[in-house]
Amino acid sequence: ASVIGGGARNTATTNYATIGGGCTNTASGHAATVAGGYNNTAAGDYSFAAGLYAMATNYGAFVWSSGGEYTYSWGYNTFTVRAHGGARFYTASGTNTGVHLPAGGGAWSSLSDRNAKENFQPVDCHQILERVAALPITTWNYKTQPATIRHIGPIAQDFAAAFGVGEDDRCVSTVDAEGVALAAIKGLYEELQAEKARNEALEKRLAELERKLGKGGN
Repeated sequence: ASVIGGGARNTATTNYATIGGGCTNTASGHAATVAGGYNNTAAGDYSFAAGLYAMATNYGAFVWSSGGEYTYSWGYNTFTVRAHGGARFYTASGTNTGVHLPAGGGAWSSLSDRNAKENFQPVDCHQILERVAALPITTWNYKTQPATIRHIGPIAQDFAAAFGVGEDDRCVSTVDAEGVALAAIKGLYEELQAEKARNEALEKRLAELERKLGKGGN
């Protein structure tokens, strides 16, 4: 049996298909669900659709759409979201910790507000640079992906042992990886500036020596 909780012009055509409400929604996959909204379709078996113009056409697919145009699932057991205004994920009881994908953006922005941080400690950038130089960097593939799909980077256990940051030694946070990279760049810049100052001092001494030798030759 199928269930339609309310709304208007909703259609649930297969066993265990469910529509919570809304208008002009269709649940045609086995045990598929449309939570509500307008003009959504859950056609894949065990799929889920909600919002406005969400089209979950694949097995086990989840689609949330904020509308504007149709948003389709892209394969079996996939998670698809269209949020025109951006997306946020909070990881604490308040709303000041998490990540943000701005509207129209292509990369996550991580919280870095000074007011959300505490226990600041200075960093020895030269030491970070030395540890980066000693950190093994390899290419590899995840066991859950084909060997032809390669990635590059450190092993989480090596990263944690070298820098002592992060929640555990199985993951590398992008915040920590970027922080280490910036600290290493700063350490390299400071070393280059020190080397530049030494070279300038040597050039000055050499010029003075040549000047004195030139006078002696006369």
